[in-house]
Amino acid sequence: MISLFKGILAAAPRRALLALALTAAVGMTEGVTLLLLLPLLQLAGVVVEGSVGSIASRLGATFEAVHIKPTLFSVLAVFVAISVLQALLVRARSLADTTAVQRYTLALRKRLYSAIAQAQWLVISRIRSSDFTYALTTAVDQVDNGANNLLYFIATSVVALVYAALALRLSPAMSAIVLGSCLLLLVAERARTVLGRKRGEQVTSVTNELFATAAEQLGGLKTAKSYGYEERHLSLFLDIGRHLNTARIGLTRAFATLRLRMTIGSVLALSVILYLAVAVFHLPTAAILLLLFIFSRLVPRLVSLQQTLQEILSTIPALETIERLIAKCESSPERSSIETRSITVEREIDFDDVSFSYDVTGTALQIASVSLRIPAGKTSAIVGASGAGKSTIADMLLGLVRPVKGSITVDGVQLDDSHLASWRAQIGYVAQDTFLFNDSIRFNLDWASPGADEAEMMRALENAAAADYVSRLPHGLDTVIGERGVRLSGGERQRLSLARALLRKPRLLVLDEATSALDSENEEKIYRAIARLHGAMTIVVITHRLSTIRNADLIHVLDGGRLVASGTWDELDTGENPRFRDLARAQALTPTPSLPQRKLP
Repeated sequence: MISLFKGILAAAPRRALLALALTAAVGMTEGVTLLLLLPLLQLAGVVVEGSVGSIASRLGATFEAVHIKPTLFSVLAVFVAISVLQALLVRARSLADTTAVQRYTLALRKRLYSAIAQAQWLVISRIRSSDFTYALTTAVDQVDNGANNLLYFIATSVVALVYAALALRLSPAMSAIVLGSCLLLLVAERARTVLGRKRGEQVTSVTNELFATAAEQLGGLKTAKSYGYEERHLSLFLDIGRHLNTARIGLTRAFATLRLRMTIGSVLALSVILYLAVAVFHLPTAAILLLLFIFSRLVPRLVSLQQTLQEILSTIPALETIERLIAKCESSPERSSIETRSITVEREIDFDDVSFSYDVTGTALQIASVSLRIPAGKTSAIVGASGAGKSTIADMLLGLVRPVKGSITVDGVQLDDSHLASWRAQIGYVAQDTFLFNDSIRFNLDWASPGADEAEMMRALENAAAADYVSRLPHGLDTVIGERGVRLSGGERQRLSLARALLRKPRLLVLDEATSALDSENEEKIYRAIARLHGAMTIVVITHRLSTIRNADLIHVLDGGRLVASGTWDELDTGENPRFRDLARAQALTPTPSLPQRKLP
């Protein structure tokens, strides 16, 4: 609870302090409206004496000081005025509370997303994307609810203290007995309050699993439908749903049981108040009426405080989940250097004895002692079977992961955190799994190069062999392409991704298995487009399909995370290392009279 309040205070200090000030003001007006009952009782003919009479006398003196005669009309007018003021203060406090909480949750979302975006890719890759989605949406919403409840808890506590102070002023002995009984009841229910936190942890955990399951099931829905496994998918999803239902019912049961016990306890407390007032302390009628009114307002608030406390504690696990994710991401920031330095490739990119491991211990190497050269302005290819380490080379080239050994240099300058911003600004990247927004083609292109005009977009589409199909679409550049570009064919999506990369006017173009899922015709279109870019930029093609890189200036062959050969197509085909020939033969690409080589322009 303390960390939650500190977070609100840090995110919106002025609004939080204003909310506290308004809470105090509401408490004062609540006390004044209670005191105004005394002259009303006197005007109704009730004898006011003892401690109640002393308070009534002081209140009467206050009326005289402001030249108001305590008549029924004047007292009611003051009562209405104070009540209206209290309502206005409650409204202002509600707005201040909401503003403070919303600024806090926005700051929390921003802090979490910034931590994710700035974390090393290796850290991000080890965490399920659904965990991030859950934390950014549902978990933050739960914290929002907890923060609102916390401010409500503070406001209710202030009003309860006002009631308790007035009760103690009227009858210290009786009020001490009743308040002590209420406190004992609160302490007795502490175990159920703790149970609410445990139930909250269960709800948080199972809800997170539901997010993960939903993401997996929807991602595999096409395959499930093709297998006729819809019912199996539904069964797996409902299992998690039932667990969540059970957890939420358990949480509600804990809340309801606590409220039931506290309500019964409050009824008993009010009965004790009446009995003590009449049979033991023999209080005058005015004091009894006022005490009953006070305790009828106070005891339900004590019940509400206990339930609100339980609801706050049930949301703390969501906050802890967010804080753990933030801590994990912030523990390995991508840019550790404040200084940003420029870097560009004019001559070559060198991998010097580079090794890399996805294992945190660094024992299982994905890349082992690789040294290779990527000449500027040329087309280089990195080939090998699946699992050879090609995409890992691409990730290191993009600066997404760092070598555990060796170095990567650009024109002799080591690529490190201080160069990442400058380096990535020069890169165009096209992956196998296309990333497209559920928006127009124009929006998808503008995302890569904000401010690009239509002529630049059409030029990029032409260079990517995509202008013809875009011009045939119903609304051209303004055609909405659906989620992940589902309304386009696979080849059209890839050519749009290539156009988006080219719109950045990159110095380095990286194609990471960009055509591996395409048919030969679409693959041909993309590589004809790439061939026309030869010499205009440095191009790196990551692929396991050798048919696409016959005309590459330099080919590097990986096998089991090691570089086993480098050279042109002809050099590798006639060289001593058999690995390239084995790959070519497996793909029926070994030159023979009956199988002419395909030449790209």
